[in-house]
Amino acid sequence: YMGTVKRIIEVHWKMEQTANEVQQVSLDGLEVAPSVDFTDVKRAARKRKRIAGSQKKKARLEREQLKAKKAKYERGEVTDEIIEPIKNKKLRAKIASNEKKIKTATERAARTEILLPSEQGHLTAGGLEKTWRITQERLKQEVDVRTASKIFDLSLEQFGPYNMDYTRNGKWLLLGGQKGHLAMLDWKDFSLKCEFHVKETIRDIKFLHDETMFAVAQKKNTYIYDNSGIELHCLKNHFDVNRLEFLPFHFLLVTAGKSGWIRYQDTSTGQFVCEWRTRLGECDVMRQNPRNAIINLGHSNGNVTMWSPNLSTPIVKMLCHRAPVLAMDIDISGNYMVTSGLDGQVKLWDTRTYKMLDNYFTARPSSTISISDSGLLGLGFGSHVQVWKDTFITKQKDPYMVKELPSLAVRDIRFCPYEDVLGISHSKGFTSMVIPGSGEANFDTFAANPFQNSKQRRETTVHALLDKLKPDMINIDTDLFGMMNQKSQAAYQGEREAMRKLREEENLIPADKNRARGRNKSSKRSRRKRSNIIDKQTQERAEKTKKQEEDKRKQKEEEERVVSGKPKSALSRFA
Repeated sequence: YMGTVKRIIEVHWKMEQTANEVQQVSLDGLEVAPSVDFTDVKRAARKRKRIAGSQKKKARLEREQLKAKKAKYERGEVTDEIIEPIKNKKLRAKIASNEKKIKTATERAARTEILLPSEQGHLTAGGLEKTWRITQERLKQEVDVRTASKIFDLSLEQFGPYNMDYTRNGKWLLLGGQKGHLAMLDWKDFSLKCEFHVKETIRDIKFLHDETMFAVAQKKNTYIYDNSGIELHCLKNHFDVNRLEFLPFHFLLVTAGKSGWIRYQDTSTGQFVCEWRTRLGECDVMRQNPRNAIINLGHSNGNVTMWSPNLSTPIVKMLCHRAPVLAMDIDISGNYMVTSGLDGQVKLWDTRTYKMLDNYFTARPSSTISISDSGLLGLGFGSHVQVWKDTFITKQKDPYMVKELPSLAVRDIRFCPYEDVLGISHSKGFTSMVIPGSGEANFDTFAANPFQNSKQRRETTVHALLDKLKPDMINIDTDLFGMMNQKSQAAYQGEREAMRKLREEENLIPADKNRARGRNKSSKRSRRKRSNIIDKQTQERAEKTKKQEEDKRKQKEEEERVVSGKPKSALSRFA
């Protein structure tokens, strides 16, 4: 009974609610709706308008942010002014289609930045405290166990001072002592890959395309070893070398040393590419520009020269110091260069305008310089190491972090790729220190993969060899390639004919003469083509010709002896 009453009450309540909503009054056959309060309607309209305005503002901000992000990935634009004059319809359509794909890829790359897994670290001091006062011991107590393990020292007192180098993915470390000690290890897991002694002075070391090969500048020649310590090559053309550099996209090993020559060697084919004389004496400072593969050399007269394998003279020559250049480095973008000289100055340069941005003074001349992927500047002088932050943005008053190495002489410093780590090689071994914010937080596996296995390494090497660039493509202006020339073929032919006529008039080159008859016979052409081919038939013909010439010579000597009346020699019977 109670359930039935409850259902009846619910039905009546719903009917009453519906009647109130649709109630109408009928007067004389006309239907009149009840009065409506428009206050709620206006309030709802204002709310919708406010929401639409905020959504438009949010969309505008997103578009502006996307535009700013796209600027990092854009590599120039092909405008309609360039495409429209092209007469070939297929070529014009293909270029327009490629440009559309490039724009789509740029926008996608900018949008996927939100998916990057890591953020760049930093070190912040509270109150009146300074970041450079924070020591590595104190930092080791505050960070996690994995990061704390990156702060360590290797005591190698017997064969120092040491040079050092990291692989491009930052996983492997190579140490080379001046007295001949070489060691290669995975510094993250502290596993030694190889260790041996060359029993000769070592001036510099360098990893090649990956950890399987590395080059060593020894006392006389340059040697290439594999990751097990086996000698692969002895480069006798590269002698008395002080500095080594490797261009990974061209597979070129570059050396400079006491002789004052810069030499290029192709490590994929073994071909000697070129050598140029600097004419500025011994060179002990060399760095490559990561953007355009131009080699920068520092000289004892304070000059910095920029070299390419395509020119026998320097592309650019800058007077950076009034004293010998001691160290130099270039940032990953290739836009900024830092040099230090014996005058105690550290200067920052813009390589696009070749103008100085700022200069700093150090207590002693800085003997080594390194720039991290995030733009931190590391300086090493004496027993001191300093790291500066935001130096390319504005001039700084205090360093970001410092490291003191009492009774030690710093030889070389390098920031580890994709890690917040600075490696320091000195007279008694190696020291690793943590620098928050120095490494690139997100790595690209197509460029360098710190977690690659042996199969991925082999695939990477094969792809790198397939994508290898020729030395001819090394140019200081990277925007030169990929641009379209607007001149037509007819214009080129006209210019060449005009230049040729001008040279003939000035007798700079002789006019073409009619060739003598018989010079262009098919047999002669075939013989000329085969002149540089050495096979069994060619060797037999050469031996036969040589024998005939020898017989003629002996016959002539015998005739001259008979004419002169000289007797035969007692030893002629043995001839």
